[in-house]
Amino acid sequence: RKLRKLDYIDSIRGLAILAVILVHTSQYGNTNIPSFIDKIVNQGARGVQLFYLASAFTLFLSFKNRSPFEKFPVKNFFIRRFFRIAPMYYLGILYYIAQNGLGPRYWLGNETQITILNIFSNFTFLHGFNPYWITSLVPGGWSIGVEMTFYSVLPFLFYKIKNLNQAFNFFLISIFAKFILEYFFIKFNLISDIRLWHEYLFLYFPSQLPIFSLGIILHFIINEKENIFCISGKSILIFCLLLIAQLATKTGFIFPNHILFGLAFLILVFALSTYKCKLIVNPIIIHIGKVSFSMYLVHFAVLHWLTYYKLIDYFQNGILNFVTRYVIVTVLTILISNILFRLVETPFQEIGKKIILKLEKK
Repeated sequence: RKLRKLDYIDSIRGLAILAVILVHTSQYGNTNIPSFIDKIVNQGARGVQLFYLASAFTLFLSFKNRSPFEKFPVKNFFIRRFFRIAPMYYLGILYYIAQNGLGPRYWLGNETQITILNIFSNFTFLHGFNPYWITSLVPGGWSIGVEMTFYSVLPFLFYKIKNLNQAFNFFLISIFAKFILEYFFIKFNLISDIRLWHEYLFLYFPSQLPIFSLGIILHFIINEKENIFCISGKSILIFCLLLIAQLATKTGFIFPNHILFGLAFLILVFALSTYKCKLIVNPIIIHIGKVSFSMYLVHFAVLHWLTYYKLIDYFQNGILNFVTRYVIVTVLTILISNILFRLVETPFQEIGKKIILKLEKK
C-alpha cells in the first residue's frame, strides 16, 4: 500500500541532521566564536530529539494506514524497520572498526578495548543497555540503539494508545518513569565512572521515551484531527503541577532541557503541518531529510578525515572559519550520503518490501 509522503516531515529530518552536524562540527579544529553563538551551536545536539519526535509521528501513521490491509502488520513492521536501519548501521560498524580500531576511548570507561560482546550488542541493537557499549563503537550509535528499542515496543503502544488523552497520559507516565529511574540510579551508581554514568542516564531509552511520546501526541493532533480539549482536565492539572514544581525549584529534573525542546518541537511540527514555510519546507531541506540517516553515520567520518589531513581550519576569523568548516562538512556529507542512499539504503529497503510481499501472498 502506497503511503503519501509528508514533505514537512522530511524537512524536519533535514533540520535535525543539519543541527546535529552543526554541534559536531564545533567539536573539531579551532572554534573561536562568541559565547552566545556557541550556546546556540551546542543545542544542535537536540536534533536527535527532533528525529525521535518525527519517527514516532510517522510510524504511528504508517502502522495505522497499513495494518488494516496486511495479514501480518507487526511482522511486516519489524521487517521494514530492520531493512531501513540495519544495512547502513552494519556498514557503519565495519567502517568505524577499520577507522578507529578496537583500542581504548572515552566511552569505554574502565574497559580497555572494544570486545566481541560489544560488537555483537551493536549488531543486535542491544548496545543501549550497557553504559560502556552504548556509543563506544559507532559514533552517535547510542541514538540508533534507542530508536531500535522504541521500535520494539511500538506495536504494543499502537494497540494500547487509542486517542489523544491516552497519548498525553502516556507522556506523563514516561515523565514519572524517567524521574523515578533517574532518582534511583543517581543514588546507586552501577559503574565506578560517575561522569560516564550520568551521561549514560541522559542517553539511555527511559530518558528519551518522553520525546517519542510527544510524537505520538502529535499523531493524534495532526493525523487524527483530535482537539486538544480531548485531554482530560485531570491530566492537564498533573502536567501543570509538575511544570510549576520545576519552575518553583529552579531545576531541570522533571522536564530537563531535551524534553522542553521536545515540547517546542511538537509546536514546530504542528505549525509546519498547517503552514508551508518555504524557508524550511523546500526541495533542498526535503532532500537532505531523505538522506539524513546516511548523513548521520557519515558526517563523523568526514570530520575525522578532514582533521587527519589538516583540512579542518581555513581562516583566522573564528566565525568565518567555523561557517566554512560547517559548509564543507555538510556538502561532503550530502555527496557521500547520496551515493550510499542509492547503493545501500534503497536496495535493502526494496529487499524488505519483496520479503513482505511474499509473506502476504502466502
